[in-house]
Amino acid sequence: MAKKKKVYIVCATGIATSSMLRVKIEDFLKRKGIDATISQYRVTELTPSRVNADVIVATTGMPTEFAKVVRVINGVPLITGKGEKEVLQELLDVLQADK
Repeated sequence: MAKKKKVYIVCATGIATSSMLRVKIEDFLKRKGIDATISQYRVTELTPSRVNADVIVATTGMPTEFAKVVRVINGVPLITGKGEKEVLQELLDVLQADK
């Protein structure tokens, strides 16, 4: 059995944008058969040493230190719709990479 994946959604305030992304990502992962825990954060709440996730989907700028410990995906296309399929595919690829 594959381990449960962990996805962090990070935005500037941790409220509206991340809530919208959470629903979209949960629905997508469910359709793809990926079991994941999704957590929402404000960028100011995290430090690289506190990250315990397989991937971060961010709608705000993330300090470069995060990319050294976890894959960071630009989540803005999930809001605008432009490039959404590509972002969802990238997310799927990351989560399926280390089954």
